[in-house]
Amino acid sequence: MDLDLFKTTRDFAIEYGTVLGVIWLATFFTLMSGMTGGNILMMMLSMGLMGITLLMPLYLAWRYKQHLKSGDRVSMGMAWAFAILMFFYASVMTGAGEFVYFQYMDQGKFLDFFMNFLASPETEAQYKMIGATEFLEQSRMQLQELANLTPLDITLNLFVNNIFLSLLYSIPVAAVAHRKCHLVNPEKLYKIQNNQ
Repeated sequence: MDLDLFKTTRDFAIEYGTVLGVIWLATFFTLMSGMTGGNILMMMLSMGLMGITLLMPLYLAWRYKQHLKSGDRVSMGMAWAFAILMFFYASVMTGAGEFVYFQYMDQGKFLDFFMNFLASPETEAQYKMIGATEFLEQSRMQLQELANLTPLDITLNLFVNNIFLSLLYSIPVAAVAHRKCHLVNPEKLYKIQNNQ
């Protein structure tokens, strides 16, 4: 294994994981602000940020591949390690931000939003119309159980979900970061090395 390539991969995973974590946190905070504050513009902004969160890992994997030396070969295993590490660092950063939000900023607004939504007459009428009143009651009971969770419990649940989804999404990201070594003409390699 090429130790320099491993160090480069680790460094890019940390850097890009931080970038991805900032984007995930911005998405989370705008979504929470939109839902708990009733701000439709924040909700629309969070939807746009969600689209960016899907495309950004692919873009970062492409950038990783572009920053490598011209002769470096990135195996699928190394590309997958890059993707997993990048998502792990982003998940840790996001988890820390989510814990701060639920511990100090939320004050029960998130659950109140859903409780008010499920208790509204419009929601009850919609569920009754489609014949899903049992599902509505189950949702209310689940929200009551969720209200008993501590901020740490909620954060750990979200962290595990982030890790699971990241493992699934790391496969296409690794496919983008993967780079086969192409055979280079010796004359062209000599010109590249001598900057001619």
